[in-house]
Amino acid sequence: MAINKKVIFISLFCILLIWCIITTALSIYSMRQISRFNQTSQINTKILSFANIFIEKILMSKEDVNFDTRLELETMVRNLNDQEIFDKWQKFTKSKTEEEAGENAKALLSSLIQKISY
Repeated sequence: MAINKKVIFISLFCILLIWCIITTALSIYSMRQISRFNQTSQINTKILSFANIFIEKILMSKEDVNFDTRLELETMVRNLNDQEIFDKWQKFTKSKTEEEAGENAKALLSSLIQKISY
């Protein structure tokens, strides 16, 4: 009878241990998913903020772009830490003609939209 109690105790202990391991693993997995979601959300927010200001202050502006606006956008695009977007921004800022600037702006906006993750 003493052996039965030990077997039952050990069995319950093993079941509890397995349950704890599984719930811990699921919790870790959930925390990683939440962390990835938060990172994606932060990147998306930066991209959308940059795109919004780019459209508002560059594309929709009827005036020449001032230094402060250009500096603001330059800082924002650098904070995206995305080489492709930065290269397209550089190409846009170095445009020689209005037509070239228009094409480069389209390419930049296209890349921004493609970088948004769900």
